[in-house]
Amino acid sequence: MCGRFGRLSRFERIAQLTALGIRNEAGELAPSYNVAPGTLQPIILGTREGAVLRPLLWGLVPYWAKDSKKGVRPINAQCETAAEKPMFRTIMRERRCLIPADWFYEWKATAAGKEPYLVRLASREPFLIGGLWDTWHYGRDDAMATFTVLTCVPNELTGTLHDRMPLIIAPEDAPRWLDRGEHDVRDLLRPYPAEEMTAYRVGTRVNSAQNDDPELIEPAP
Repeated sequence: MCGRFGRLSRFERIAQLTALGIRNEAGELAPSYNVAPGTLQPIILGTREGAVLRPLLWGLVPYWAKDSKKGVRPINAQCETAAEKPMFRTIMRERRCLIPADWFYEWKATAAGKEPYLVRLASREPFLIGGLWDTWHYGRDDAMATFTVLTCVPNELTGTLHDRMPLIIAPEDAPRWLDRGEHDVRDLLRPYPAEEMTAYRVGTRVNSAQNDDPELIEPAP
């Protein structure tokens, strides 16, 4: 699964990743070393007017939900089955999104307990995680736009930590991923190459979502 990630890159750097001509509606992006579910995050959406960076809440509330405060609010969805499940199948076709990140965290089960690891590109460049979004009560005063992170089977590196990893979309595939008229993206549902990623153990302070500072990404002693 993907339950935490980090983002340092500013809008200008995120926009450089693709040729989308992204419009910024999220304002100035502050660094976040420990992004957790239930928070507003800058997400790239494909709209009729083009790509836009907009703040959305992490934890999906589908448009058809009767109550935004009740029921499951998934933070992850498996990309292999999203097109089949009632909660995700419509938005898998029509409302895909991209989540800018500079790393994500994963917890490895050991005899001594779960140990947190930071996973990033070996190049230290930012990357784009594939996700799904929806708006509950669109057009009303209580409208709420939310998203969920798609996961896929792990590559050889992340597989040593967990049995799932975030679905990373290559920058050159971003326009197609966001295209509302492109319904078949099955060929993009694959793990990112392990040889282009790196991972290292970090301290347990990252376990608490209340902690959000540069110390979290320092290698554990």
